[in-house]
Amino acid sequence: MSDSEPSTGEVVKEMIERDGSIKIGLARGLINARALARYIQDATHGRYTFEALVSAIRRYPVKESAGRRVAVGEAIKKVSLKNNISVILMRNRPELQPVLARFVGELDHAGGDTFRMAATARVVKLEIDTKNVDALTEKLQRRDVLSRMDDLAEIVVETADVMFTPGVLAVIDTELAINGVNILEHSAVEELLKGAGEQRQAKFLDQDIFIVDEKDATKAYEALQRLSNEKA
Repeated sequence: MSDSEPSTGEVVKEMIERDGSIKIGLARGLINARALARYIQDATHGRYTFEALVSAIRRYPVKESAGRRVAVGEAIKKVSLKNNISVILMRNRPELQPVLARFVGELDHAGGDTFRMAATARVVKLEIDTKNVDALTEKLQRRDVLSRMDDLAEIVVETADVMFTPGVLAVIDTELAINGVNILEHSAVEELLKGAGEQRQAKFLDQDIFIVDEKDATKAYEALQRLSNEKA
C-alpha cells in the first residue's frame, strides 16, 4: 500500500458509511466481520491484508451505530403516506403571487388538500394534490410552467425532541436507500407543541416530508414504520 492510499481503518470506515445496508447489517449483527473483510479485500483488489481489515472492522463502533438507530426510532412519533402528489416548477414573477393566493383560497384545507411552496428569486416550486393541478394551471400562462412531475407520493415523518437526537435525517435517508427508495424532494417544518411555551424547555414537533415515486411509496412507508418500532 502506497503512502497516498487511505489507511485500512479509513477504507473500512468509508465502505461501511457509504453503504447503508452494510452499516445496518453490522448494527443488527447480521454481517460477519470476516465475510465483510473478504468483500472489502476483493473490492480493493487485494491492496489491504485480510487480517488488517478484520481488525479494523472489529474496531468500528457498532454499538454506537445501533444505539443511534434505536434513538431515531424512538424519536419518530408518526409516519403517514399520501399518494397522488404532483410537483410543479414555475417561473417566479410578481404577477404569480396573487394567482397563488387565489388558488390557495380555493383549496379544501380541512379536507386535507396538500399545498407546500418553496421559492427563490427565479422559480417557485409547489407540492400539491394531482387532482388540483388543472385548477392551478388554468390560472397560469403556459410559459410560466417550467416542469411538472406526477405519480408521486409524500411520506411525512413526525419526530419530537430531535435536537437531542443527532443524525435523525441521516438514519432515515439510509433506511430509505437500503430499501431502494430514491428521495426526489425533501422539506421540513417545525411546530411548537401546544402548552410547551409554559414549560422551562420548549418542545417541538418536527415534520420531514419526503417526496418519492408512487411505486416506491409502500416500501418507503413500511421501512420507516419498522424503524419507528426499533426498541433498545
